[in-house]
Amino acid sequence: MRKTAMVRIHQLKNYIWIEAANPRQAELDRVIDKYQLPEKFKGYMLDRHEQPRATYDAMTGTGVVVIRALASGLDSAITVPIFLGFNDDIIITACHSEEQAKLINQQSQTGFSLISDHIFTILKGILGPYFQMLDEVSQRADNLASHRLTAITKRRLDSLTILKTRLVYLRSATAGNLVALEELQGVLRQRLGMTTDLARQVTQQLSDLVVEYRQCQTMFSVQGDVINETEAAYGNLLNNKLNQTMKFLTVWSLLLAIPPIVSGFYGMNVKLPFADQEAAWFGTIILTIGLMIGMLVIYIGKNKRH
Repeated sequence: MRKTAMVRIHQLKNYIWIEAANPRQAELDRVIDKYQLPEKFKGYMLDRHEQPRATYDAMTGTGVVVIRALASGLDSAITVPIFLGFNDDIIITACHSEEQAKLINQQSQTGFSLISDHIFTILKGILGPYFQMLDEVSQRADNLASHRLTAITKRRLDSLTILKTRLVYLRSATAGNLVALEELQGVLRQRLGMTTDLARQVTQQLSDLVVEYRQCQTMFSVQGDVINETEAAYGNLLNNKLNQTMKFLTVWSLLLAIPPIVSGFYGMNVKLPFADQEAAWFGTIILTIGLMIGMLVIYIGKNKRH
């Protein structure tokens, strides 16, 4: 299904909000020209693979922060960039999926008097799905860890591998977002004209947001450790099963090697003890069984000592 491109201009009480969803280059060119925004930010808005960052353009007095947001559920764990550009009079948001456009719109329904409040509300809204994802990851990890280790199946091993791969992407995204937020503090100080009290308020808001993002990152790391430990336990058990199987096959191969040795000796055209008696074949069976039992006794005795 083709995604709908959309650029809306919202005239709010104290500033203008430019909302761009899946924007096209021509639309962004018009917006940039009209509102005198940095030309280089257009690349940030169009790049679907943009990494988290926060930067400041001194020429136009415009700051920007790019945050990776979840685009879908755990089955894909895809993250997409959300662009937030701002100066004293304008905030522009840009995203590449309808779901993220809906999230930004929901977080922007409140009438904000400050651009900083608008920015922090959107950033906090982006974090919400990460915590939902964290709950789902935790539940799946607990399910995998709580299964009896003797009931390891290929399906569980596949689920473990997929979950571990998803966590790599999620941990990377949250780590990048945290770095961008820490950079954002300097950008806000440079750009937004603030009184001392307002600067203190913004700093506190950003600090609280950084704490929440850091908590999310830490919890993803904990879940990653749980998955790694579960994988290690699965690996140890599978190795133990393999060792037991190899021991079993080795013992049987040694036991089954005895009958050909005995029968081979008595099948040779040489003089052997009791070979000329009628019941010699029965004697070979008794000898074979005795040697096999003796080997088993020796093997069991060594295992008990170890």
